[in-house]
Parts: sequence; C-alpha cells; structure tokens
Amino acid sequence: MEIDEKTDITTGIYLDTRRSDADGKYPVKLRITHKRQSRLFKTNFHLTKDDFQKTIGERPRNEYKELHRKFISVEKSALEVIGNLRAFSFDAFKRRFDSNTGDQGNLFSSFKEYIAGLDEDDRVGNSSVYVAAQHSLEKFHPGGVLNFHEITAKFLKQYEKWMLEKENNSTTSVGIYLRCVRRLYNRAIRDGFAKLEEYPFGRERDQYQIPEPRNVKKALEIKDIEKIFSYKAEENSQEAFSRDIWVFSYLCNGINMKDICLLRYTDITNDTIVFRRAKTIQTNRKSKSIEVVRTAEVNKIIKNWGQKRVTSNAYLFPFLTEDLTSKQQTAKIRQATKQVNKYIRRIAGKLKLKADVTTYTARHSFATILKRAGANTSFISEALGHSDLPTTEAYLGSFGIDLKKEMAAHLTNFPKEKTKGKLPAIKPK
Repeated sequence: MEIDEKTDITTGIYLDTRRSDADGKYPVKLRITHKRQSRLFKTNFHLTKDDFQKTIGERPRNEYKELHRKFISVEKSALEVIGNLRAFSFDAFKRRFDSNTGDQGNLFSSFKEYIAGLDEDDRVGNSSVYVAAQHSLEKFHPGGVLNFHEITAKFLKQYEKWMLEKENNSTTSVGIYLRCVRRLYNRAIRDGFAKLEEYPFGRERDQYQIPEPRNVKKALEIKDIEKIFSYKAEENSQEAFSRDIWVFSYLCNGINMKDICLLRYTDITNDTIVFRRAKTIQTNRKSKSIEVVRTAEVNKIIKNWGQKRVTSNAYLFPFLTEDLTSKQQTAKIRQATKQVNKYIRRIAGKLKLKADVTTYTARHSFATILKRAGANTSFISEALGHSDLPTTEAYLGSFGIDLKKEMAAHLTNFPKEKTKGKLPAIKPK
C-alpha cells in the first residue's frame, strides 16, 4: 500500500467478491480511501480468490509476479492522477483515472460524460441543450477530437462567425452553446485536464466574451390583456382551452408551461396554489416555494379544465400521466407548449394585437403590469421565483411605447407656478 502524505489519500488493490463472473472469477478493483471514505474503481483484471492471494502474497512467482508489478503500476498511476488534481474528489479522480489516454482533455468526450450525468439525473431539458451544442461544434470542427488547448479566443470567434453567417443562427444560440463550452472548460481546469493560463473566456482584449444579447421582451399593455380575457372562444374548443391556460399563467404569477403541466392537486389549498419552479429545483436546493392566490377566475379555469381527481396526488391538468419516462414527459410538455402557443397566437391575430403573444408573454406581462401598479422589484422577484434581482430587472425592461412617451413628456412638464419649484411626481401605473 502506498500513501500520499500530502493529501492523506491511500490506495490499495482489492478483490470484489460480491459477484463472480461466469467463469468464477472476480473483478479486481482499485480502492481509494480519503477522509475515512472509500470508493472502488474498475481495473482490467479478473482473478479467482486463489490467484489473487498468490499475486498479493509476499513472494509472488512466475505469472503472479508480473501481475503484482501491474498492480503496483495501477496504484502508481492513481497517485499520479491524484497529484495532478487541483482539488481531490472521487468524481474528479474517476474521470481522470478512466482516461489514461488523455481523452478527458477532449471537449467532445467531456460533452458525452456530462450529458450522461444529466440524463442519469433526469435533467432532460439541460441534456438536450448540451447535445445540440455538441452537435454544432462537431459540425464546425469535424474529426471527433477538440482538445481544450485548441479552444482559443480566435477559435471561438471563428465559431461565432460560422454560426451567424453559415448556419444562420442567432447570437442567442451562440451564447447558449458557448456557455456549455465554458462550463466544461471550467470543469476541466478544476479536474486538471486543462490549464488555467490557457483559459480563453473573459473580458480582456486577448480573450473571448460570450455574446449576451438582451432581447426586448415585450409585455402586453393592460388593454390588450383585457381583450384576451374578454375573447369569446367556441365552448370546449382547443382555442378556449389555450386562452384559459394563458390566462391561468398570467394570473398565477406568470407560471410557465412546464410548471403548469406538473401541478398536482396536492399543490392546492383552499385559497392558494403553492409550487416550486422545476427549473430551479435541480440547480438550487434552497429555492423557495411560490404562493399564488386563487382568484375567482383561477378557480373557474380549474373547474372547467382540471381533470378528475382519481388520486390525491393526481396532476391538475390533463397534460401528463404517471407512466411517462423523463424524456416522454419532456416531449409532452413541449407539445403542450407548442399547442397553447399556436392557438393563443391565433387569438392574438383575430384581436389584431401587434405583439407575438405566447405563454412567455404571459409571464412578462404579469411582472410588468405589477411594476406599473407600483409593486417593488423585490416583491415581483419573489412572485416570479427568481433567485436574484438582476434577473427580475431584465423582465421589467419591456415597457410599452405609450408609457415611454408618457415618461418622456414628464421631462419637460415644468410646473406653471414658479414658486413651487418642483416637478410633478410620476404616479405608478
């Protein structure tokens, strides 16, 4: 047994006798112990109990002597990996130890490993983003290998240009994909597969800054929201259902379609609906629950479209069933969103609304109307379930042109009586 004194980590060779192979042999594993916790890692060796004892004995002979040397080599490789890690963790060690060929220095291998982890955690939405980013980069840089040291600021600028000019993608897509790359690069540095001094991302002149376009998120004017509320759709039609789901989203703190689909009867009390955003449950274990007041309109929508409560934990609306896998559930939610958007856009067209009305519009409209009514940003942030105020402030940057004109008029709306010497206050809408 060898000991790394610097990190107090011990290594050992261990015969895992919990389950034998078909030929009666057992897998030989590397055992790493750190802070009194041990983990086993696979090797390429499989031996019988007798052969293992002859290999680790005091004086192994013949083929056992050669096996003994190989075991020592495995431990030596493990200690080299540990020594190269910036900070030890079992997961970081596994990724490095499993890649004796240096494969973890390859961005595409890192993509595959990270995506597998997302799939294992049922984070299907995030997984699909990383899959799309990987495919895009593989198309730009074919061959299956893109080492981290090759990802320079020049390379990233060329990729951005290719995305915009050749693939006709938006800067939003560029930003989404390259944030995935940045995430994997940071992990590679942390785990010792990439060098910090070669890091290409940043705001310095010789670094690459990921584009972060601020899309104009147009919230509806209150008069347009009233038109949607008053719209008479054919009873029990898809149009009527979509209109009510949009209204439900608007009235329920701008709840998005995924969270609407995931609502259950257990989330409902006499006066409220309480839920946690699915988007933040995985990334923020301390995310707060969102409490929505059940208004008369909300209750009416639940009564009209809520499915029969077969069990106490049944889904509120008829979008999902209990037998779906994570991927099937994600597909159902996307299809539901697509359908609601299709019909709410159709309604907006009939009402001659200029804005592109979607379920996302309902969320921004909720935030903006509250702000115009005088609600402070902290209150709106809590209602939306945001983790910080800057995110909320981005939602509130979409005031309509009418309000902007009104604000501009106040700049020269001087008081008629000079003795007062004060500008009239701007009253919150």
